[in-house]
Amino acid sequence: MLKLLQHDTNSTKRTYSPRKRAAFTLAEVLITLGIIGVVAAMTMPALISNYKYKVLENQLKAAYSDLNQAAKMFQVHNDMSMSDYAATVSAQEALKAFLKEFKTVLNYNSLTEGQKDDEGNTILASPYDLYTIDGSTLVKSTCDRSGFIWDTQGRTISFDDTPQAGKNGPKVCIDINGEKAPNRYGVDYFVFMFTTDGYVIPWGQVHKDNPDCTNVAGSCTIPPDSCKYTGNTPDSYSCANYALINQHPADSGKDYWHDFVRGR
Repeated sequence: MLKLLQHDTNSTKRTYSPRKRAAFTLAEVLITLGIIGVVAAMTMPALISNYKYKVLENQLKAAYSDLNQAAKMFQVHNDMSMSDYAATVSAQEALKAFLKEFKTVLNYNSLTEGQKDDEGNTILASPYDLYTIDGSTLVKSTCDRSGFIWDTQGRTISFDDTPQAGKNGPKVCIDINGEKAPNRYGVDYFVFMFTTDGYVIPWGQVHKDNPDCTNVAGSCTIPPDSCKYTGNTPDSYSCANYALINQHPADSGKDYWHDFVRGR
């Protein structure tokens, strides 16, 4: 019996064999991390750039909405459009009346075209440096008749010449991120226009009350086609027309924010 019990006890014992497990060597881990680092270094600048332009696109859409809302409220409160009102007063008075509807105004600057500095030099009518869309040339604001307002979001807004009676205007320029870079036409600085029916439209958009236009300088209010990636300022005046819909001005197969503003 004792032998039988001993046999049974021994029969419950098991012998386990060591099993090899797969693992990465330190060299393999370091090589993998190195590859990941190289890929990240190559892709991060593009990702950051894409994010930056997406932010600007969203800021533009928000600014366009805010301008339209203020224009409609002005029409409700004054029983006339900003265009009709601006045709009867100076650009400075028009801007001051408009900012009453733009309730987030922080500051006003009376700087206008033709003012001179202490040394008698004519000042470019911009409270800070502005550049052409390609960033190559320092230029003045095209809305340089009214002074400038700043709102709580840091945006700057200004008006140009007052319109003719019954015509759209004045031009209204907005820097969607204020004094922050890049301060370039068609990138963060855009031109719009008030309409006789109480709205704000991108400069260059078709409307029944657009004034006649033979060139893009002087008192001309609506350019026929002025959004090109060049160093000439008027060639970027109507870029808001394309930026709002993210469409390349010259190539239907490309977009505005990813291609055009990068000179492609």
